[in-house]
Amino acid sequence: MKFSAVICATVAASASAFAPTKTSSRSAFALDATIANTLATLEGPGQVWGADGIAVGKEESDFKGFDNFSLFSQRLQSTGVANVLNGPGPFTVFAPTDTAIESYETTVGPVDAALCNYCIVNGLIASSALSSANLATLAGTPVAYKRQFRKDFINDSIIGEKTFGQFADFPTDVQCDNGVIHSIGIMLSPN
Repeated sequence: MKFSAVICATVAASASAFAPTKTSSRSAFALDATIANTLATLEGPGQVWGADGIAVGKEESDFKGFDNFSLFSQRLQSTGVANVLNGPGPFTVFAPTDTAIESYETTVGPVDAALCNYCIVNGLIASSALSSANLATLAGTPVAYKRQFRKDFINDSIIGEKTFGQFADFPTDVQCDNGVIHSIGIMLSPN
C-alpha cells in the first residue's frame, strides 16, 4: 500500500511539471513579445564578406555577421509607429534589414512614419498566403504581390530570400503575440 502511495505521489508531482503556467493576458500565443519587441532583437540573414573581404584579409565566402533589424526598429520608435505595433493587432510586418534602410536613406532619403506604415499590413498573413491576401497597408496604399523566378515578391523585394552558403536565410513567418514578421532586403516604397 505504501508503495502505491509513493508511486501516485511521484506521478502527480511529475505531471505538475508539465501543467500550463499562467500566461500573459496580452495574447493567446503567450510568446510575451510584440512585433516591436521582437524586431529589436531578431537575428537577420547571415552576410559574407564578398569582394570587400579581400582588402582586410578575409575570403569572399567568410561569415561577416548578421544583417539585423535595429535600424528599422529605431525608425519605428522615433516616428511613433512602434506604439501601433505594441497594440493588439494582428499585423503583418515586412521588415527591411539594416542594409536596406542604409541603402534607402543614402539614395532616396530618410525613413519616416509614412514609409514605416507602408511596411505594415493589418491581419496575420503567413508567407504562404500572401498571394491571396488583402495587402492594404497602414499607409492606405496596398503593396503588390507577385510570383516571379520561382520567388515571392512584395513590390520588388523577395520574401524568404536565400543567402549565400550555409548562413541564415531571411527570416519569414516569425510569430509574435500580435502578428507576424517577414524580412525583406529592400525598403518598401509606394513610389
